[in-house]
Amino acid sequence: MRSQVFAICLVIAAGIATYVMSISTLEALRQTRAQYYEDYRFADVFASLKRAPDTLAGRIAEIPGVNRVETRVVAAAQLDLPGFNDPVTGRLVSVPEHGEPVLNALHLRRGRMVEPGRDDEVLIGEAFAEAHGIQPGDHISAVIKGRQRELSIVGIALSPEYIYQIAPGRILPDYKRFAVLWMGRRPLAAA
Repeated sequence: MRSQVFAICLVIAAGIATYVMSISTLEALRQTRAQYYEDYRFADVFASLKRAPDTLAGRIAEIPGVNRVETRVVAAAQLDLPGFNDPVTGRLVSVPEHGEPVLNALHLRRGRMVEPGRDDEVLIGEAFAEAHGIQPGDHISAVIKGRQRELSIVGIALSPEYIYQIAPGRILPDYKRFAVLWMGRRPLAAA
């Protein structure tokens, strides 16, 4: 009977240890997520508009409780990848011409940031780049608002906004057929 009681005690102790370990791991993951979002200034509120004047940012900043405001240009694109015949859609998001974004900062994994005045340079999301073996220095063709452009990939980045990269209207990510790209604000607005 003693050996059975001892075995039961061991099973209970192992269960309690596993529970404590799971709770500790969950808390560590929550703290890591919160720290990542804080370090990269993940926005709390997003609003999409078809077209708005830049002066609207000042009015939004005056709203009580608003700490930071950043406007940007976002556009859809059709991408053409050599050797990949399926349709690929992309979301182009503008980055400031000088300096880092105020909100949703980018973590550069490889390469460099886009240079001011270079209309053809983009950063690309890491998941899409890995799915297609894309490296800084590669080129892709994109149709933006009906015009074809040759884009030069200068870096691979991560963003707190696009951890889970899902194409509009989808419920699951498809890293082979949907990409997030970051481009200078001036060339993207002109496109």
